[in-house]
Amino acid sequence: MKILLFDMGSFTYRDVKEALIRKGHEVVGFYYHFKDRYEDSFFEERIDLELKRNHYDAVVSINFFPLLSIACKEYGISYISWTYDSPLDSRLSDYFDMDTNFIYLFDRGEVERCQKSGHNNVYHLPLAVNVDRLDQLIFCNTQKKYYSNDISFVGRIYESELDTLMLPADEYLRGYVEGLFQTQFRLYGSYFLEEAISDTVINRLNSCYAAIGQDKVHLNKRGLAFAIAAQITHVERSFLLNELAEQYDVRIYTAAKCDLSPKVKVHGPVKYFDDMNAVFRFSKLNLCPTLKCISTGIPLRALDVMGNGGVLFSNYQIELAENFIDGEDVIMYESIEDAIEKANFYLANEYVLENISKSGREKVKKAFDYDSRVDALLESI
Repeated sequence: MKILLFDMGSFTYRDVKEALIRKGHEVVGFYYHFKDRYEDSFFEERIDLELKRNHYDAVVSINFFPLLSIACKEYGISYISWTYDSPLDSRLSDYFDMDTNFIYLFDRGEVERCQKSGHNNVYHLPLAVNVDRLDQLIFCNTQKKYYSNDISFVGRIYESELDTLMLPADEYLRGYVEGLFQTQFRLYGSYFLEEAISDTVINRLNSCYAAIGQDKVHLNKRGLAFAIAAQITHVERSFLLNELAEQYDVRIYTAAKCDLSPKVKVHGPVKYFDDMNAVFRFSKLNLCPTLKCISTGIPLRALDVMGNGGVLFSNYQIELAENFIDGEDVIMYESIEDAIEKANFYLANEYVLENISKSGREKVKKAFDYDSRVDALLESI
């Protein structure tokens, strides 16, 4: 097939493109960086000219882009998107139901929520990792020494707007949201926030805004649920890093500001195709607490850790447990207390970590490869 592969600077573009070419497809790259993915007349002109000038059997993109979907609908071309971001912007679903769309998400829980809302062209497809590419990376002794440590974390701590959102709320609403926070914080393997927030609660909260003259503020379930989930993620990641740093060499690599214990060594961001892989390979444990609203899926970073031969140290996640064995391929914790206990055990028994790293790497190489994933993407058309 002749495929137009759209990119906006995604992490997985290179691996998807190479896999498509290996499978015998003709691939034409199309790069554009949106300032507003919902409204961009210049992009509309460019994509219209491209689709008018050339015949394509399908358009493929990393993540979903509404204007690309509209253009494909106009020309009757199948539009396939594969998303590694979660949760999705709620506005995107307004564009899902065009019959030329084939939308793939890595989080099965989010797929189920989309399908319950009537979006029958949304499918589940786990993410992938290119182990062969990672095996070719060579790191010098300086990099090995610099990135060797007990526990590392790559990513954001997350700063939630929950406290700000709840400023006008009455005592009942504050207690209700606090109850949701505490319950979801302690619950691993199930995400219930959106379902637990009733219309009555949302209406009451919006009435509190109206009472102080903010009648243009209209919160919805998804927005409030995300704010709670982001706050839970912030508390979990911060607490674990601070607590573990009391005993171990703990480092965070991030571009965002973070208020952590002075014992946590804060470094700047690492590049996806370079030093990030050195972090994963030379850290004894790679801490990877999932964003709380990713209800079942395995994030890209978790696969990157294992693909590099690093030891993944993650919260319990349904799809992770379905594909990997705790203590053999990965290390999973089911509470904050469990995380601390497991970190203590494995860092005191480092010989076990080598077997876990090898086993995890072999499993992702066999079952999470790009070739089989792009086959699945194109099966739909």
